Amino acid sequence: LVYTKTCVYCPAAKQLFKDLKKSHKFDYEEIDAVSPDGQKLVSKYMIMSVPTIIVDGKVKFTGIPSKDKAIAAITGK
Repeated sequence: LVYTKTCVYCPAAKQLFKDLKKSHKFDYEEIDAVSPDGQKLVSKYMIMSVPTIIVDGKVKFTGIPSKDKAIAAITGK
């Protein structure tokens, strides 16, 4: 999940994926868009807004997905 500290929607997106981590097995990482690693992702995926969720090397969501869509993305179903 790519975020910024000033993003008003990012805390909710972070919480959604932290909650999903409790019931589903998947790798999860939060990366600040202004950090060096974040800047690499911003450039690679042409990220224009946050939160941006990348799954299996592809941008799956910009903004906060519904719980059902997030589960589908992380489980591949």
